[in-house]
Amino acid sequence: MTDQNNNDGIKRRVILKTVAAIPLAATFGLLLSPFLRFLRPTLGPLDVLGKSDQPLAEEPIPTFTDDMFPEPWTCIEFMFSQKYLEYNPELKEVRTIPGFIVKLPSGDIVAYSRICPHLGCIFNFVKNPEECAKGYNYKPDGPVFACPCHLSVYDIAQAGKVVSGPAPRPPRKFELEKSGNTITVKSLEAGSIA
Repeated sequence: MTDQNNNDGIKRRVILKTVAAIPLAATFGLLLSPFLRFLRPTLGPLDVLGKSDQPLAEEPIPTFTDDMFPEPWTCIEFMFSQKYLEYNPELKEVRTIPGFIVKLPSGDIVAYSRICPHLGCIFNFVKNPEECAKGYNYKPDGPVFACPCHLSVYDIAQAGKVVSGPAPRPPRKFELEKSGNTITVKSLEAGSIA
């Protein structure tokens, strides 16, 4: 008889523990969603396997043709809209990033964000080295990007290398896609905007 009572007691304990654990498990389950949103704030509630939250190009996407670059050092400014996925009513935030697209003497075409990596000012394309020497205290060998705020100068021929001023690195580069004689700006190099 004592074995039967022990088995009944064990069964009751298991049932009581299970009943007591259900509200506790539900509480932890409800706390899981805000914790996951803290880790990945661009996802919806309980959307653990949601799509990547990397920024994407937003319409209109800047497009150029080869005939827009008749000679080396032709520089065209453009605006690139970048969409960030957000958990808000619009499900996105769109930022507009100014850029320059330039034809190099080699025939290659490159594009850079115009936002200075030092403190976020908008820099200029300076074609004449004499003008750069007067306004930016640095005389380059050819055309450069130059920031009027703190006089950072970037050598376009050397992949945007910082040649003068306090900027910590070259400006962010845009990824371009060429199809026939059409050049499309696809995305901005990863990292912060400034």
